[in-house]
Amino acid sequence: MDPLRRRAFPVIPMIIVALGIFGFFYRFWNSPISVIKQFMWIALLISVFYLIYKVLQKQRTNKEVTSYMKAVKQSKKLHHHKTKPTKKTTRPTALKKKHSTHLTVIEGKKGKKKNRAFF
Repeated sequence: MDPLRRRAFPVIPMIIVALGIFGFFYRFWNSPISVIKQFMWIALLISVFYLIYKVLQKQRTNKEVTSYMKAVKQSKKLHHHKTKPTKKTTRPTALKKKHSTHLTVIEGKKGKKKNRAFF
């Protein structure tokens, strides 16, 4: 890129923004009521689109929540989960019976190293 073109690129958007600001103030100076009306129409359109978006979002969320609750019920039925009692037990945790784990240690070939060439 030549240097003249690099310097001209930011100037063009700055001129457009400056003309826009000048036009806005000129219109606001000559007919402020029309500018206010235009802003009110823009705000009304934005709010209508926002409300439509929220209604559609809520419908989609309700479908997701109902399908999630249905899946939770099926999972509980499948795994036989019971709800926890609301009453707290008064026993301390140290007195609870601890279940032993049913794990066994399998002795393997610890001393033999793998030959990485055949891996």
